[in-house]
Amino acid sequence: MSLSRRGTSPREQKLAAVGGGGVGKSALTIRFVTSQFSEQGYNPTIEDSYRKQFVVDDEAVTLEILDTAGQAMADQWYTFGSGFLLVYSITDRPTFESLPHFHREILRVKDRDYVPCVVVSNKCDLGRLRAVGQMEGRELARSLSAPFIECSAVDGVNVDIAFRQLVKLVRKDQKRQSLAAQRLMAGPFGAGRTTYPTLPEERTHRIREDEISTGCCVLM
Repeated sequence: MSLSRRGTSPREQKLAAVGGGGVGKSALTIRFVTSQFSEQGYNPTIEDSYRKQFVVDDEAVTLEILDTAGQAMADQWYTFGSGFLLVYSITDRPTFESLPHFHREILRVKDRDYVPCVVVSNKCDLGRLRAVGQMEGRELARSLSAPFIECSAVDGVNVDIAFRQLVKLVRKDQKRQSLAAQRLMAGPFGAGRTTYPTLPEERTHRIREDEISTGCCVLM
């Protein structure tokens, strides 16, 4: 599959779901795009991309979502994406423990200190088989400067919220980069400090309580 490297407009975003095998990346992506869950197995060696128009904060956005597979093209996925779902399964501790590695690789490829990410704890419908606690997931997300959301691709719980939150983070990051570029173009007299400006709406990653679906916990 050939990944597009052309630039995106503010109304287009390229997202990717990354994580260990069997965490439900395909199931989450397909649930979001089609509002359906298929019990048919997915081929873990095939990567695919999906497009979906989505409205966030009354502004339409066209999403191109890469459903990653294997490891051979990891750097290309990271180059492709402007935001990432870092997915693990609550029933599989090794997939949880591998997330910091995925995050480090994204930062390495992007050559940045921050990239918009959301930590997604999938399969919360299998609470009886839980191997990773909610507080552990929350602490990991905090260490990665990312929101934390528990989802169920099977039940469709909080899936839209996870993607919506990622869209918001990417928008904020794009605004921050645009302001930084404008400051750089202004030269030494207009640049001032070189730190990124803080956007007014960037004070928290908080999600409104009325967005949260019952059945799973959403922790920020």
